[in-house]
Amino acid sequence: MSETTLPALVKAGPDWTTTSVVDVVVRPPAAGEVQIRVEACGLCGSDVHAWRGDDGYDWVRTPVVLGHELVGEVVAIGEGVDAFWIGRRVVPIAIDGCHDCATCATGLTQICSDRQVLGLSFDGGCAAYAAVPVGRLVEVDADAPALRMTLTEPMSVAVRAVRHLGELPPGARVAVSGPGPIGMFSAWLLARAGVDVVLTGTERDEATRLAAARRLGITAVRGDLGELSTPVDAWIEASGSSAGLAQAVGSVVPGGTVIVVALFAREPVFPVNALVRGEIKLLGTYGSLREDFVEAAAALASAEGFEDIVSTAFPLTRAIDALEATAAGEVVKAVLVP
Repeated sequence: MSETTLPALVKAGPDWTTTSVVDVVVRPPAAGEVQIRVEACGLCGSDVHAWRGDDGYDWVRTPVVLGHELVGEVVAIGEGVDAFWIGRRVVPIAIDGCHDCATCATGLTQICSDRQVLGLSFDGGCAAYAAVPVGRLVEVDADAPALRMTLTEPMSVAVRAVRHLGELPPGARVAVSGPGPIGMFSAWLLARAGVDVVLTGTERDEATRLAAARRLGITAVRGDLGELSTPVDAWIEASGSSAGLAQAVGSVVPGGTVIVVALFAREPVFPVNALVRGEIKLLGTYGSLREDFVEAAAALASAEGFEDIVSTAFPLTRAIDALEATAAGEVVKAVLVP
């Protein structure tokens, strides 16, 4: 019996020249796995870093099918998997741990030292079909548009960042720096909850990302032009820039909180003495857990029209164009459709 091959976005080696759309064998699910017919798969910054072979991404296993922001229908199951999953619409948890170490025992499976990342550690969703461990599945709304539900994973990261702020006092004002998907979604979640929130960006963000944020009802300003009124009670740093982190630490009230969700290409420089003297709480947040995925999926299910503002669809055959648009900030969220 001949094997079925279909196109997928494959990183085959260390740099951008080795990434292309090629035909791959459609693998049936192994024991403990399901096979998902992919409706759509979003691209994010980590896909761009992996595609380019940036520093810190030398651990990526190649060849590998990229993509961890997929949504689709379970069409086949491997040995030991409950038939309940057949026909269910799902998104997979992107980062998961070994579930057998001290870190995983605390529930923080996404920061396990042996964590595995879908689309980087093993084949992901920039393809027509993906095989995923059943333990990673989160069922999502069956009717919401695929372009919206591909946003579940980045929305879950924003959910976790916002969760770290804790209960905000009445009238609290929060700033978010960096209008990429995580920053924009964090601001949207806060605004949706009635929080006075402002999203900041730079000249590079004005035409696309800040404009999209305003269409979502978010107050968005140019931080580089001094348009942000300070101080604020809390800050979510999603820009990955030293300037953004320095502004955050210098702009929150004494005793305030700065949540850092961005990863930085270089070690940031920021006013540590201001942090100390102001007893400012600085907390990092990484990835997301099942509870964050569930909350994100529920929020998106009722967010009619969200994808029309945020998502730009590309056929899978134009995956490199989509990566280039993402890297250039020309889109908020590029989504590949098989």
